[in-house]
Amino acid sequence: MLVPVVKRIKQNSRCFIERVLPVEGNIVVSVDDKVEPFDHLGDCFFSQRELILPKGFKPYGLRTEKRYYYSGSLLGKVGSNEVFAPYDGNLSLCERVYVFKEIDKKYIVLSGVWGIVKSVYGKKSILLETQTKDILLSISTKVQASGELVVFPNPTDVLKRSYLENFAKGIKGKIIYVGHNVSLDVIERAYEMEASAVIVGSAHKEVFDFAKSHNFSLGIISGFGKIKTPDVVYKMLSAVSYRYVFFEGDKNLLRIPIPFDNVNKGINASESIEPIKHVKPNMTVQVLQNPYFGWIGVVDRVCESSIFVRFGIDKNSVEIKLPNFLIIE
Repeated sequence: MLVPVVKRIKQNSRCFIERVLPVEGNIVVSVDDKVEPFDHLGDCFFSQRELILPKGFKPYGLRTEKRYYYSGSLLGKVGSNEVFAPYDGNLSLCERVYVFKEIDKKYIVLSGVWGIVKSVYGKKSILLETQTKDILLSISTKVQASGELVVFPNPTDVLKRSYLENFAKGIKGKIIYVGHNVSLDVIERAYEMEASAVIVGSAHKEVFDFAKSHNFSLGIISGFGKIKTPDVVYKMLSAVSYRYVFFEGDKNLLRIPIPFDNVNKGINASESIEPIKHVKPNMTVQVLQNPYFGWIGVVDRVCESSIFVRFGIDKNSVEIKLPNFLIIE
């Protein structure tokens, strides 16, 4: 019985990742340099945050084109409501709208990978050749992001918003894996807390629509609905928690850099991917038949037009008819 194969993790022994400064700055590496994740590639100075004031804003003490305000000082009022500076910066009028920009600060771009510098473009871009293990996502928003990976313990229930806030006080700029499923209020809070991206086993379409409309990085591993994250994927994510990773939404990939000496370990980079295989006992499959839709189990035995699958520690097996299952690798 031939069945489609879904390969969730693939080793990529040669790929290219571009590291870019937000504005032109100082590049400190050269072509053919070897780099590791925390190596400094370059730096620049620029304003990293800005606040656009609403219509009706009346500035306080602005008598020139631009004025500096300390964090916490009064910027002005909107009606009877006072507005205070959220950080040190400058207030100015730009095209009839008041904008408050944070003062320029030093921004450092790190390598994030084990690799070799292949090219340097001007004073802004560095192209690195590296090796990764790629987690293939079922669907994702077409956004690119990078950051430190934070893996929450894999909850059996939907992650609560309060848990997100309490578990990780500082998720700004980080890529977070939140468990089997994510609710709309959690994704909204992750967006408000300025997470770089959210990775999740499954989600309902309203969650994906929110991320898409806000240009927010969201990667769904298993699909829409309430579907578990495959064990092999969760174990991989847990093993590399706090490593710098790259979310490539346009390719439906989460790229995890690996050291040079790990390239040939585990998954064989040269092995060909078989799109279909004969299903056999002890293979891992994902079921697409109610009431077990999305469940992942192990094949107990194979019949002519169906298989029997065991879920978890349950010794009893359930009949699943062809074509309502996929082989998961």
